[in-house]
Amino acid sequence: MHTEGQTHSRVNQCRWRWVSPAVGMLVGLCGCTAPATTHRAAAPPAPAAIAAPATYILEDIRPSSTSETTHVVITVSGPVQPLVQRLAQPDRLTIDLPETQLAQQWSQQEVLVADGRLQTIQVTQSQPKRVQITLALQDIRDYRVAVQSAPHRVTVELLGAVPTAYTGARSTKKGAARVASAQPSALAPIICIDPGHGGHDPGAIGPTGLEEKTVVLQVAKELRQLLQQEMPQYRVVLTREQDVFVPLAERARMANAQQAQVFISIHTNSSPNREASGIETWYLSFAASARAKKSAARENMMSEKQLSMLELILRDMYETDRINQSAVLALNTQQALAEHLAAQYPGVIPRGVEGAPFAVLHRTTMPSVLVETAFISNPHEEARLRTPQYQRALAQGVLRGLQQFLQTAIVALH
Repeated sequence: MHTEGQTHSRVNQCRWRWVSPAVGMLVGLCGCTAPATTHRAAAPPAPAAIAAPATYILEDIRPSSTSETTHVVITVSGPVQPLVQRLAQPDRLTIDLPETQLAQQWSQQEVLVADGRLQTIQVTQSQPKRVQITLALQDIRDYRVAVQSAPHRVTVELLGAVPTAYTGARSTKKGAARVASAQPSALAPIICIDPGHGGHDPGAIGPTGLEEKTVVLQVAKELRQLLQQEMPQYRVVLTREQDVFVPLAERARMANAQQAQVFISIHTNSSPNREASGIETWYLSFAASARAKKSAARENMMSEKQLSMLELILRDMYETDRINQSAVLALNTQQALAEHLAAQYPGVIPRGVEGAPFAVLHRTTMPSVLVETAFISNPHEEARLRTPQYQRALAQGVLRGLQQFLQTAIVALH
């Protein structure tokens, strides 16, 4: 409310590339369908004096499945350079993490997935400072590996359609996690939805008294229901379930703590001009226009002078890859939302995509957008926002954009 990586496709000849640990850069490593192949990242030139390498901790492994792909996301405390091999008899991928140890509380040595592409995930401390993760394969067409910083993750994507007759796992070892397509498990990837405002902060208020905090919570819950129906392999988390106030920093902390894959903040727009209308989507960036500066300052509840200080902080924290992915997510969301609403509500104005340093977005560590669903200050749009039909149409549009983004980008996939 304005009143308040890219991965590389597989190449024919497998090869390894050194992955720079620069913050926010997502680099894809090639996959390979041929068995018994090894890829290693070429190390950079050694400096004159080499410090002892740090030891990192394997923090988490999260598998998830769709009809076309299986993702395994490996979270580590630091910038590891994985060694990935595909071996035969039996068909499997091994991912070696050098200078890495299992967390002390690590209990699971084997995770049963059994989704038609991946049978199990085995984790061992193969050497005192090396962890080996073995993916026992079932039937895949290809695979890809991507490395991400901030947070440090290795994502393995297994490609290949699973027959519809496949029934999935039939048994699970004691203590092992299970991924099913019907319901998300505790290891399922997370989508975080943020209904703006709440509690003593009503947000913008329409001409007849409709409060932003109320309508955005209704839209967020509608979006969660649609996600649970159409994307059941994901878990959905809301930053607030009721009419309570949640500080901006806490909203971002919640998403980061859950290691959410994406963060979508739902708002309504407002303007002194009662004729202003339309939908727009924002992503984190430096305020390039006077309008964007004013919008971000109002949303962040700070002066434009304070906003300038925030921009300086942002420049120090600038994460190119995450911001670029946020821009793509914003574009996908805006386009899908505009197309979906235009079919049901002719005359809805698509106001486009723009970047600004919204505080709730810059504190997150995943692709994040802020969606302005309508101008609540416009009497006509306020009346629409009151109706369950329009709220559902908004949620459907955001869902379509999110689906498009997740199909074309490898981000912090859990």
